[in-house]
Amino acid sequence: MASFSRGFAPRLLLIVQQQPPCQCAAAHARQLLQRQILAARFSTSRSRLLKKPPRPTTRPQASTAPKPAPKPASPPVAASSPAAKPAPRAPPSYAEQLALRGRTLLYESPSHFWFRTGCFTSATFCVSYTVYQYWAVMLHPPEGLSWWIPHAFSVILVFMAGMGGYFALGAGRIVRSIEAVPASAVAKQIAGKAGASATPPPPIYIEVATRRVVPFLPPKKTLLTPEEVQLPFRMHSLFSGANAPGAPQAAKHVSLAERVRAERAEREAREARRKYTMDHLLTAPFRDAARVFGAAWDGIKRSFHRGGFAKVRLGKKEYKLDITGGWALDDGRAMDRLLAVRPNALRSSR
Repeated sequence: MASFSRGFAPRLLLIVQQQPPCQCAAAHARQLLQRQILAARFSTSRSRLLKKPPRPTTRPQASTAPKPAPKPASPPVAASSPAAKPAPRAPPSYAEQLALRGRTLLYESPSHFWFRTGCFTSATFCVSYTVYQYWAVMLHPPEGLSWWIPHAFSVILVFMAGMGGYFALGAGRIVRSIEAVPASAVAKQIAGKAGASATPPPPIYIEVATRRVVPFLPPKKTLLTPEEVQLPFRMHSLFSGANAPGAPQAAKHVSLAERVRAERAEREAREARRKYTMDHLLTAPFRDAARVFGAAWDGIKRSFHRGGFAKVRLGKKEYKLDITGGWALDDGRAMDRLLAVRPNALRSSR
């Protein structure tokens, strides 16, 4: 028995050693192998991610297109409130209102036919007398005339020649009309002035028509800025009828009621004159003739003393403005608003 057991033991051990491994051990070994493979792959991918890419050996060429300029930072926009309103627009000035209307007549003088006729007639008489006496007394004196008489008579000839020049020059430089012209209507004429001056051009210009010394010639027209026309006093004080021509600066305030009463009285007087004329038609020609001779006499008298004119400055020259009549826009208020009123301008320039 003992021998049997000793012989059977090594055989049993050989049988146990030659048996295949169990299935659980094979599965365990397979899992270990898979984990090793996964760990190797994970380490390989991690090393690739951490490794930096190599820099390119060639330098890229710069683009020739210009870079866009940086945009200026826009100011912060204030939050719009529902109660916010746009700023009110300033009302247009009086000059801009006249510019929208086009050409506007500001002043028109009365007729100076008899005044200029008196000036030319007196100038012609004085010059003719001077020429005749110079020829008859100075150049060809009569026989038996003393030697000192022609020399003494020369004083009279000089005086008469001076009076002829006085009458002739008095017929010129009379303002015939004043107009407000928009700047757009005279753009070609003011192109040189606007380019030379740094100040912006005014909305309107003043066109002044003046009478020449030589008769039968068209009036001379001058284009000026409103600052270049200087009035000696306010025109409203004359054309409103509130003051006498001798004291134009002492203006009075005329209320609306007084103005209405004055216009009503003038209308009633005009109707009364018309009614009288229609009731006395036979004597109407004599009244008209008396009116014509009266106007002629007044014009001739004015040619001697030159009354009823106010001196105004147009640029650098002085002209005469008739204040005894004529027509002015808005009773002269338009000229007072547009033109410069400088009472001492003429006095200081002398």
